[in-house]
Amino acid sequence: MRSYLGYLGQRAVNVVAALRALTETPEGASVVHCAAGKDRTGVVCAFALAVAGVGHEEIVADYAMTADVIEALVAKLAASPTYAEDMVTRDVASHTPRAATMDRVLTLLDERYGGPTGWLTAHGFGADEQAALRSRLRD
Repeated sequence: MRSYLGYLGQRAVNVVAALRALTETPEGASVVHCAAGKDRTGVVCAFALAVAGVGHEEIVADYAMTADVIEALVAKLAASPTYAEDMVTRDVASHTPRAATMDRVLTLLDERYGGPTGWLTAHGFGADEQAALRSRLRD
C-alpha cells in the first residue's frame, strides 16, 4: 500500500496522463499495462473504474482478481532479461495483490480527497475530463 500511495504522491502526473490517454483515444479498446499489470496498472484502472461509477467493493474485487494469474506473471517476469535479477530476490507471495491493499488505498483516498475522483480533481483531471472519460468507458 505504501508504494501505491508513494506513486500517487510522487507520480500523480503519470496517473493523470494515463487517464487522459484513455479519454483521448479513438473509439475501441484500450490496453493499460505495466510490467506485471497489477500495481501501476491497478491504480490507473481503479481510478478509471471510480470515474465510471464503479463502487469501492467492486474496484477492490477487480484488483484482487490479478492474484488468479500471478504465478504466470511472475514466471514471465523471471524469464525477462529486464526483470530477472529482481525476481531472484522476490517470491510469488511478495507480488500477489491483496484485496486489503486496494481497499485501504481507496479508503485513504475517501478520507483525504473524497475518493479517487476528488484526488483526480485535485491533480488537474477535473469534472469535464472525468465526464469525457466516463462517457468513453460507459457509452
